[in-house]
Amino acid sequence: MKKKRSKLNLFVGLTVLILAVVGAVSLVMTLKDKVASDIREKNEALYSEYEDFIAPVIMNDPDTFDDVTLADPNQLIGITIWSILDSNPEPDKYEYIDSGMVLPEKEVEEKFISLFGSEVKINHGSVDGGGIDFRYSEEKKAYIIPITGITPIYTPDIIDADEKSSYIVLTVGYLYSGDWQQDSDGNMVPPEPTKYMKVTLGKNSDSGYYVRAIQNAQL
Repeated sequence: MKKKRSKLNLFVGLTVLILAVVGAVSLVMTLKDKVASDIREKNEALYSEYEDFIAPVIMNDPDTFDDVTLADPNQLIGITIWSILDSNPEPDKYEYIDSGMVLPEKEVEEKFISLFGSEVKINHGSVDGGGIDFRYSEEKKAYIIPITGITPIYTPDIIDADEKSSYIVLTVGYLYSGDWQQDSDGNMVPPEPTKYMKVTLGKNSDSGYYVRAIQNAQL
């Protein structure tokens, strides 16, 4: 009888131990899943922030450059103007003339620095903004923006973000605007990227960032 009781106690003890181990494993897996979920959410939020920042930069597919100081300055100004327009500015704050909206050069300069840093010299002049002429008026010290619409050629899809101490390297899929589809429920379905590029963001002292390079990516 004593032997049977001993075996019963051993069985109960093992059962409690197994349940404790299973509970611990379950807890660890739950915590792991939560951490993974939190990381995914954080990454998704960061990726979305990066995509919003670079969207006007890549929309008209500018030429590649290894250093922003060597980039085509006219393309950078065109990108800057599109970035301002993409931010849905208050229309009432601007002057309008027959040929379009008057965008002060000071506002362009401020946005230019926020996008490309302060090392690039800004030379104002009329530029091609992806098929639309942004005419510079020396008299008004401003750009004249035609009242028209345009569909961006590409939208960005961040595939990866590799953060270093002083810069962030983004691997970006370029989604061609004409390839988007609609499913049976009316939801927009993104296409496969037409190509992949590497966009390097330099970090500012104020915890912001700017576009430092755009290069071909090898996946």
